[in-house]
Amino acid sequence: MNRKSLIMCAGVLFFVLTISLSKAYANHGHHGFGYKEGGLDEMFFMKAHFIQENHEALGLSDDKVEAIKNLKLETKKMLIKQNAEIDIASLDIMAKLHDYPVDVDAADKLVDRKYELKKTETKNLVEAIAKLKSNLTKDQYDKMHKLWEAREKGERNEST
Repeated sequence: MNRKSLIMCAGVLFFVLTISLSKAYANHGHHGFGYKEGGLDEMFFMKAHFIQENHEALGLSDDKVEAIKNLKLETKKMLIKQNAEIDIASLDIMAKLHDYPVDVDAADKLVDRKYELKKTETKNLVEAIAKLKSNLTKDQYDKMHKLWEAREKGERNEST
């Protein structure tokens, strides 16, 4: 009986660990850098990091590398500010929903404000990606894609 209980406990422990670790490995080894997975912010920062990491192979001048560094910094600052404003709008919406009776018109205005902020954030990220790409010539851009594909192919081969 004790052996059966021990095996049962080990099985439950294994199951719990498997479930809890599945989220940790869901990104397939990518860290995400604290950004929404698959979001434009992640796309921007991954591309910028990749370009900086491969600036010599791409033939980027020091001025271009510095411009990309500054663009990353300004974009991160913008995201922090806009995400704070979005969080505040969310808090204001929740506060309105706790009132009795709920002022639907006021809540609707706050919802509109929140999504205007999100729209602005998305447009700013699109602009940042465009600025990032404008630092590269067409040849550098094509070379970056080849380097990216080679890296992806290497990662796929390592995982098999």
